[in-house]
Amino acid sequence: MQSHSLKLPPTLSCQEYPPGVNIIPMGSKTAQPFRTTNLIVFTNGNNPVEHESSPFVAQGDAMIIDPGCRSEFNKELAEIVTALPRKLIVFVTHHHRDHVDGLSTVQKTNPDACLLAHENTISRIRKDDWSVGYTTVSGTEEICIGGERFKIIFAPGHTDGHLALLHVSTNSLIAGDHCVGQGSAFLDINSGGNMNDYFQTTYKFMDLSPNALISMHGRVNLWPKHMLCGYLKNRRSRESTILKAIESGSKTLFDIVAYTYADVDRNLWVIAASNVRLHVEHLAHQNKLPKEFCVEKFESTCRVHFFSRWMWTYVQNRINSPTLMLLGAVTASGIALLCSVRNK
Repeated sequence: MQSHSLKLPPTLSCQEYPPGVNIIPMGSKTAQPFRTTNLIVFTNGNNPVEHESSPFVAQGDAMIIDPGCRSEFNKELAEIVTALPRKLIVFVTHHHRDHVDGLSTVQKTNPDACLLAHENTISRIRKDDWSVGYTTVSGTEEICIGGERFKIIFAPGHTDGHLALLHVSTNSLIAGDHCVGQGSAFLDINSGGNMNDYFQTTYKFMDLSPNALISMHGRVNLWPKHMLCGYLKNRRSRESTILKAIESGSKTLFDIVAYTYADVDRNLWVIAASNVRLHVEHLAHQNKLPKEFCVEKFESTCRVHFFSRWMWTYVQNRINSPTLMLLGAVTASGIALLCSVRNK
């Protein structure tokens, strides 16, 4: 496959692999340990394909995936879009800000561009980001870009509208945030994140047997099966530890997180809490929870109770003992003074 040379601003770097698929890390409002989101740009391959009985949901001369850069990179993003053909497809894997923050810049630069996303993603994208020219997809369709076929894959788990793309000629999988370059992704419980969906999507990816796996954070992975098996092993191990915590008497979200993530920086416990809640839900779905464990009572500890205990633990960890004692004494004195005033 022959790809068009992509003109990039000198401030940006790019990896082209497989041929025609350009991976451009751009600064974004993403979560640690990452600082960038990969903007994927596919340029015209000039390879005609036979049109099958089912039509393509969209056709274009170029495609960009997940333009989620911070505003200070809008100029560079606009330069990239300007250099691409006008018949442009914009594919979004999901709605998180580090994947859609640049949409408004894309639309201003090329008003003719067409946005493709799942309906659950479209409903969460602000009209200020994208106002016209979109098509909802479900994960059963195909796209044709410059004669190259891409299969859309419904890949829920991270969110309920998460999508992936399979580049047919190279069997390369663009996995969105289902896979990341380091560690594993958190699942967004507030946007339909679901642990059972996550497992099923992972199995689906394994059945595709991709030659390369492209995530939106980090480098291309050339051993996809090893990576996906590692995810399954890690999730099962976490779930086993969570079940052990519950069987040992942990009943609140904070206690389960503290037990399961004891060796992890407490700053990350808030993100981890979302995954723990979904693991508990998954265990309940499998009827693996002890009979004495009350899911309703557990859920009642997932907001104020968790955050207040986490905040106190976090502060304790960051402040030395003398300072903590002084802070406690001042707080106690303040409460005593307030009580004495009320009693007068």
